Amino acid sequence: MFKAKIVVVLVMFMGLVGLCGLREIGGSPPSASQADPARESWRKEFDDVCSKTQDAMTFSQEELRDLIRRCDALLPQIEKLDESRKKVYLGRLQKCRGLYAYVLDAKKNEKK
Repeated sequence: MFKAKIVVVLVMFMGLVGLCGLREIGGSPPSASQADPARESWRKEFDDVCSKTQDAMTFSQEELRDLIRRCDALLPQIEKLDESRKKVYLGRLQKCRGLYAYVLDAKKNEKK
């Protein structure tokens, strides 16, 4: 009985991961990006900035400051999105920025 519950939980988790992955791979609906490519120009910068989180510990303090600045520059563009997309991308941006800020603080304290 216990093993069956674990299997059900794992299957549900994998389903959620799959759905999130599909959304990530697919990006925005084709009609939205084809309608106005300039509107989605922020997306390349967003993807570039947030793709570097795995390497955050390897960056210098100056590189981390630059990534934080780039996150801050994306904020106004993301705030112009419709509510559902705004909520998703704003949350992800805040997490990326928060990680960079945390690593920067850790590196500053490390030198003391």
